[in-house]
Amino acid sequence: MISPLILERPGRWRGVGIAAGLLLAAAPVIVAALALSGGGESAQSSGFLDTGFGPAVLRSLKVAAGVWFVAVLVGLPAGLFPALYSIPLRRTLLGLVALPLLVPSFLWAVGLSMLRMALGLPADNILGGFSGTVLAFSATAVPLVTLATYVAGRRITQGEADAARLAGGERHLIFCVARSVFPMAVVAGLLGSILTLSDPGPGQILRFGGAASHILVSFAAQYDFALATRQSLSLAVIVLVLAVPAAIWLSPRMASGLLARQTKSVALSERSTLAWIGLVLLAGIIGMTSVLPLAGLLQPLGNGVPVVRALVTVGRTLGDTVLLASIAGVVGTGLGFSLALCAGRRRRWQIVLLGGALVLFALPPALSSLGAIHLAAIAPPTLDSLTRGQFTVGTIEALRLFPLGAVLAMRAFGTGSPDWTAAAAVHGVPLGKYFLRVLVPWVLPTAGITVVLIALLATADVTTALLLSPPGGGSLPLAIFTIMANAPEALVGALCLLYVGGAGILLAGVSGILRRQERKRP
Repeated sequence: MISPLILERPGRWRGVGIAAGLLLAAAPVIVAALALSGGGESAQSSGFLDTGFGPAVLRSLKVAAGVWFVAVLVGLPAGLFPALYSIPLRRTLLGLVALPLLVPSFLWAVGLSMLRMALGLPADNILGGFSGTVLAFSATAVPLVTLATYVAGRRITQGEADAARLAGGERHLIFCVARSVFPMAVVAGLLGSILTLSDPGPGQILRFGGAASHILVSFAAQYDFALATRQSLSLAVIVLVLAVPAAIWLSPRMASGLLARQTKSVALSERSTLAWIGLVLLAGIIGMTSVLPLAGLLQPLGNGVPVVRALVTVGRTLGDTVLLASIAGVVGTGLGFSLALCAGRRRRWQIVLLGGALVLFALPPALSSLGAIHLAAIAPPTLDSLTRGQFTVGTIEALRLFPLGAVLAMRAFGTGSPDWTAAAAVHGVPLGKYFLRVLVPWVLPTAGITVVLIALLATADVTTALLLSPPGGGSLPLAIFTIMANAPEALVGALCLLYVGGAGILLAGVSGILRRQERKRP
């Protein structure tokens, strides 16, 4: 019988598990690098930093820094107040905050561009260029930080909140909770800003192209896969240099273990003034990240709405969209939580996991997709069901987005009490029973939110779906992307409206399930 104490003790299995998980996540990228870099030196590859790629990297880092600053500055308080105070329509507002995670970033950029043209503003105003690109990417990064901070804040226990209030009142409680969840907000902001490094859409649309735009040109225009691979790997090296110090500083601050009996989550306070501050913050986020872009996207609907054609497109892609989201959410969450469990409370393995996750998160989706294509080409036909189709798309998305699950899981496992395993070992509880009775119920709410977040981000990615989806298949965002150039603007607006409406229904359903589970918890 294996004792639960193995979860708190050092062991060789931790390093083996983390190495195996990171290699699995990086396998498509490694295959692509080996396959695409082995074709000899191209005309441009020998001097790829002299073709404008260096300045493009600097522009990308500038955008990433701006997105991180905005996301942490806005998302931290916006997630903190709903976690502590009873805000009117709290769950509804949090669901609306998550809506931008469902929509591809290029659609928000298109919406801002349409809004700018409708208002008659010049191209270099706040809705274009650097500021517009930061605003478009912030539509994803701010909700990510808000929800991650909210999840971390709900891990604060009633005993900790009461102690903080006794020590210094409500202001001291807010300060202590903000200090506790700040590393989580920083990591979520880093994930959101790193996404900007591999996404070429908003920069190209809003005329502030970065490194991702150059990589896309190398892939799609010059057909120089070796050049694009070198550019992608050089970008990953830059992220590695920046990520290692951040991982060293953040990993021991992600979470601290509770006392054995500190399991009751903090009750929501009824303080009206602070609750209304949280309400204003959430409403402001919804206005900036959703209402403004949607106002531009829905502006063409004034000429008529092609409802039937839009419903036909939705019906054709609904099954693939749900399947892709389900596979990516479940597999990505499982991988992230497994690696976080391997890391445990060991600082060395936390640093390795966090640093590796940030680097893999920065790689362009096209690179892993091309690796999957190469694997499918050399695999026997009997494996076509695994190497082609929506299963492949969902799996590649899960391997790319697992860092989000790993970060949230590190917080969830870290806030558990190390005394639980000792008590279980004293009473002879086997490891399997400890998992089912103690650990799984403790991390289940975080795992549910993680599945939803990864599923939303996977659905919104069109690059992987564009390269790997079989003929006639594909998600709804991919359908919108492929018809944007030739379809009427009213059809694009109608599809966006149906997409956002369906996302709202999905989030409402998930919110109801989580609310029911929260009521059942002691």
